Amino acid sequence: MLTNPLIDRTNRFYIEISKKVLSEKEHDILQKLLIEKKTLTEVGDNYGINSESVRRMYERTFEKVKSVTEVLADIDFYKEKLEQLKHDFEYESGRIKKRRITPDTDLNKLLYDSHFPFSKRMYNIIESLGISTIGELAVIPLKDFQCLRGFKGKCKKELIAFIEFENIEHLFKGFSVWKTVPIK
Repeated sequence: MLTNPLIDRTNRFYIEISKKVLSEKEHDILQKLLIEKKTLTEVGDNYGINSESVRRMYERTFEKVKSVTEVLADIDFYKEKLEQLKHDFEYESGRIKKRRITPDTDLNKLLYDSHFPFSKRMYNIIESLGISTIGELAVIPLKDFQCLRGFKGKCKKELIAFIEFENIEHLFKGFSVWKTVPIK
């Protein structure tokens, strides 16, 4: 019987991997069939079972090893995907940091021209203050908003979301601290 060294090496590799997945008997049957090149009948005689039982056990064992190999391939795929997402995130966050360092914010941009979906309550607060541009909004200290009638937790969350949406955090002194302090 001719043997192919590449196939023998591959068989040894799969048997080594399968040690953790298979029972001792299943592993031994694979070892005898693939490495020692014994026939189904010879292996069956070792265990006191017929060759058909050995063949079925071999097929079940092979499917087990195959499914584990597929899971390992999936894990490798998702690891690569995760690395790509990390790389993309680092690239994007680097671009965002650069944008914050050299802001070229249009202070005359009208708040109503923003694509941010303000709530009716927030629109009413903005109108009552007579604010129409980002520059006018940035002049008001953040702590003063909490003194306004109707400005509660939801409005604060909305204002924080708007500031982050427009990337204008740099215009508000103490923004990172203010957004974490709850309204009293």
